[in-house]
Amino acid sequence: MSRMRYRLLPLALVALSFCSFGQTQAFDTQLTRDGVTLNYQDAHGALAASQRKRVIDTFYFAYLRERADFHRAAPSMVRIVIDPAYTGIAFVGDKDQAATITINPGWLAQHPNDIDLVSHEAMHIVQGYPGYGDARVPGWLVEGIADYARDRYGMDNAAAGWALPEKVGKGQNFDSGYRVTGAFLKWAEAAHPGLVQALDNALRDGRYTVAVWQKHTGKALPALWAEYARPRSEAPPPAPARRGKRH
Repeated sequence: MSRMRYRLLPLALVALSFCSFGQTQAFDTQLTRDGVTLNYQDAHGALAASQRKRVIDTFYFAYLRERADFHRAAPSMVRIVIDPAYTGIAFVGDKDQAATITINPGWLAQHPNDIDLVSHEAMHIVQGYPGYGDARVPGWLVEGIADYARDRYGMDNAAAGWALPEKVGKGQNFDSGYRVTGAFLKWAEAAHPGLVQALDNALRDGRYTVAVWQKHTGKALPALWAEYARPRSEAPPPAPARRGKRH
C-alpha cells in the first residue's frame, strides 16, 4: 500500500465552538488520506483530542485495507459522528447514511481501548450490501464478516481484550453471528482461500445462497461447520462416578 497522505483542509472548514458553560469544545474537521476523505463531527466535544486521534487513525488503518481487499469502489467520502445521544455502541446507517459511522462516546469512556469497534463499522461501509437480514443478505453473515475483518485489520484488538473465540460454546452454530461466525470464517478462509471474498461478492451482488459455501469448499455449510466445531466444542463435564451399594 502506498504511503498515507495526510491533509487537513483550511481552518475555515474546521468549526470550533464552546458550549454556554465553556467546558466542552466542539470539533468538526475534514481530512484526506490515500484518496479517502473523512468528515469527523463531534458537536459536543465528547472525545478528548488523544481519543479522537485514535479513532481517526484506526479508521484509516482498517478502512484503506478493507476497501483495497474487498471493494475498491467503496465510498471515498466517509463521515464519523460522535453522538452522546446514541445509547448503543456504534453503527453504520443505510441509504444516505450508508457511509456514516455513529459512535457513542459513553461506550469509549467506559471501554477506552475498544477502539477497533471502528474497524468493524468501517467494514460495514465496505460491504455496502443491498439490504440486511433477508435471505439474500443474512444478518449473521454480515456481522460475522465484519468481525472477521476486525480480527484481520484491527489496529490493536489485544488492548481491548477482544479476540475471536477458540472454542465453540453450547448452542452456538455457524449462524450465531459476530465473533462466533467470524472465527468460523477465519478457519474456513485458511482452509479454503478466497471463500470470504466470494461470500462478500455474492452478498453485494444480491446473489448469495448457501450454495456459495458448497462451491468454494466442496462441502455443504452444516457439514463444514461440523468439521470446524467438533474439535472445538466445549466438552460437557464428566459424569460423577457411580458408587456401589453398601452391604
